Amino acid sequence: MSHDDHSHAAGSGSSPGRGKRLLIALGLNLGITVAELVGGVISGSLALLADAAHNFSDAGSVLVSYIAWRISQRDADRRRTFGYARAETVGAVINLTTLFVIGAYLLYEAVNRFISPTEVAGTTMLIVGVIALAEDAAAAWVLRKDTGSLNVKSTYLHMIADALATVGVIVGAVAIMIWGSGVQWIDPAITAAISIYIFVHAWHEIREAIAVLMDSAPKDFDYDGLVAEVRATPGVRDVHHVHVWQPEEGKVAVEAHVVMGDARLSEATRSKESLKQRLRDRFGVTHSTIEMEEAGSQNHPASLLPDRS
Repeated sequence: MSHDDHSHAAGSGSSPGRGKRLLIALGLNLGITVAELVGGVISGSLALLADAAHNFSDAGSVLVSYIAWRISQRDADRRRTFGYARAETVGAVINLTTLFVIGAYLLYEAVNRFISPTEVAGTTMLIVGVIALAEDAAAAWVLRKDTGSLNVKSTYLHMIADALATVGVIVGAVAIMIWGSGVQWIDPAITAAISIYIFVHAWHEIREAIAVLMDSAPKDFDYDGLVAEVRATPGVRDVHHVHVWQPEEGKVAVEAHVVMGDARLSEATRSKESLKQRLRDRFGVTHSTIEMEEAGSQNHPASLLPDRS
């Protein structure tokens, strides 16, 4: 078996500068949080306080992402024989679950502000909003190179969401400055919009993270095509017990029992290696476990392939 098929080295596929970029993004988010918290208290803007809470959660999200990344760099050991790469996926699930909670809290506060309106200082809201937008954009720019990782991508998209939310804060501030107290409702309206955006964003991302943790095949993976490709290999009589999963983000693994005709071991080995290469080239399978069996010696139940429904 080739080294590429069974390697579980630490930091596989990890960008060398990922940790540094996460720490920079953490510092930027803490700066945004402080600025918006002070500005929200001074101006009375719920939208600013909501965005400050969101950015504080993002700072925690970045910290979780950084810790998960550090754990993922550990070498495989006798207990974690597949290594620690999935730590980043676990970090993404933690971040996104927390995001649901914050979205619910912001929606609750928006409803309360609709019921009991509070005067908002538009000028202060505008100044702090512009500062926060610049820092949100900077944090997103820092993380843009590592969006191939679901862990970092979830944090990166938080930055994009923050930037859009901050644009909403700025629009609300301008509206209040132009039309005065008659449009105070716009502040909780923007807050509600932010919370809904958070729900949609978090739901989309957490489904992908859970799919990896559930050992699901990648979305739209050509399962039937893979089985047909194996069966078309010279010397192969049949294939069964086929399992396709993602051992970590961006990698696909296959495990299968391949039934061979009467052939010497050397011929079976050559067939196996050829098959692994074809699976790698056509399906992007980076890890494949294939058990070769002699025709006539197999004794398996009638249902050989997983349910395709």
